[in-house]
Amino acid sequence: MSSISTVGILLRRIESGEHDLIVTLLTADYGKIPVIAKFARKSRKRFPGVLELFSEISLVAALPKRGGLPVVKEAALKQPFASIRGDLWKTAYASYWTELVFIWLEEAKAQEKIYQLLRYSLKALDAGQSPAVTSIIFQLYFLQFSGLSPNFGQCSRCRTDLEKLPGEKFGFDLAKGGLVCQGCLTDKLPRYQLSRGTVKQLRWLQASRQTHAQRLKFTSSAIRESQLLLEAFIPYHLGRNPKSYKFLNHLRKIES
Repeated sequence: MSSISTVGILLRRIESGEHDLIVTLLTADYGKIPVIAKFARKSRKRFPGVLELFSEISLVAALPKRGGLPVVKEAALKQPFASIRGDLWKTAYASYWTELVFIWLEEAKAQEKIYQLLRYSLKALDAGQSPAVTSIIFQLYFLQFSGLSPNFGQCSRCRTDLEKLPGEKFGFDLAKGGLVCQGCLTDKLPRYQLSRGTVKQLRWLQASRQTHAQRLKFTSSAIRESQLLLEAFIPYHLGRNPKSYKFLNHLRKIES
């Protein structure tokens, strides 16, 4: 095979030399791959408006004979998701999702479910769906597809099922990846707390199809609880805080 032909979403783009761009894509067929677009910076006619962050494109890239990156030969825009780049909040959320994908996934390993999840989330964001709710959906399914799904069905310490647990508030243990009931809590109040209603909503999402996720209506408190937990749980298991999350959190502090 001397070339590849696929569809991909732009995760990252960096300048290379005086004329080129190196772009990393999450592709439908090959997973995460970096490619180089020769003279993309020198000539505006080379790939006009195509190699923009968060865009979905179709491309053909030639494979190098002796190492190096595949070279983009053809690229066409499929979905620009243009309203995202024109909105600061949408850009912040999209940057957070794409950075998670970039950091977490190995190169050249097909990830069809995560590709479709990212596409679904960008499409919802572009169409004006709630960024906060869409981000909760993205993170929850991203964890599920990555094999790190939180356990909301029972206490992670005593293993009692949720339906049998007393009280309306639960802690959450990041290391164990699950709830902590009132009986297993120490005297210290846990930082991450979830109401029973929030837990039920998150469980419903885990058991539902991605295409049905936007049907769920979150209260403002459920959004806050879910955001706080998921945005702590992911970096904990990732081993680092994404830079884009710091920017997103900065915007929230300014707004509040």
